[in-house]
Amino acid sequence: MYSNIHATVVGSINMDMILNMPKVPGTGENVLGSTYGYANGGKGANQACALAKVGAKVKMIGKVADDANGKKLIENLKNNNIDVSDVATDGSQTGLAAILIDGDGKNRIVVYEGANAEIDPVKAVSAIRPDTDLLLLQFETNEDVIIACVNHAVKNNITTVIDCGPAKNLCLEKMQGATILSPNESETQALTGILPADEESILQASEILQKRSKAKYIVLKLGAKGCSLWDGKELKLFPPYKTNVVDTTAAGDCFTAVMALEYIKNGDICNACDMGNKAGAIAVSRMGAENSIPTVQEILQMH
Repeated sequence: MYSNIHATVVGSINMDMILNMPKVPGTGENVLGSTYGYANGGKGANQACALAKVGAKVKMIGKVADDANGKKLIENLKNNNIDVSDVATDGSQTGLAAILIDGDGKNRIVVYEGANAEIDPVKAVSAIRPDTDLLLLQFETNEDVIIACVNHAVKNNITTVIDCGPAKNLCLEKMQGATILSPNESETQALTGILPADEESILQASEILQKRSKAKYIVLKLGAKGCSLWDGKELKLFPPYKTNVVDTTAAGDCFTAVMALEYIKNGDICNACDMGNKAGAIAVSRMGAENSIPTVQEILQMH
């Protein structure tokens, strides 16, 4: 379905430590956890795997360390048919994310950037091939890298999608003209000071984000409320698909990856948002990050 699309992801590659517990402990409180485990993660790597799983040709630009976690993560990317020729392995420490999941399936994540914060902006830009159809970035790397890559892609007419996670108030004014800017609720609040809780606040936040970034489309990921689209003229709301929420980890990454590919394939941003909602709904019904990524067939069967 997306096999003719060449996608490049500039972003984070982390080892995820997943900690399941009935509830997240408060200050000074001990809670008996249920299970724990490790999984391949990082917002960049998650999105690269999502792109590859639904059929795109994917190149990853990032950095790990020459340690056990780094080697395992590189091998996993290769196993997902992702080009890792521009993933550096000379970082100080491979990135790590500690993911706390409560009994309701909601997560809280602590990220240790490590090598992700050490990506070289010049090398990253030079690794973006001229035949790239899609450049996908997140905020889990150095701001200089994001700015340099966005500006390069926009200048070269590459469809550019910025996932604004994790929540940081980065300087959007230095990364102008992306195709799609897509934060979730907490990320929107970090960037605008407004929590998108209803139609009025969603519109207000979207207008601020577009004014700051000059992005063509502002797509807010609204969790249990679905997503919203602002094109500078009209606000559209897309309700979520009903599903059994097990783990929300990487649901936003699945949403963004599928939305981006569908937009490139058809040029229809509304249909792209709907497809992203379907992918996100499937992802939250499964445990883990990479393991929750749906196939194209599963997305198309979602009603």
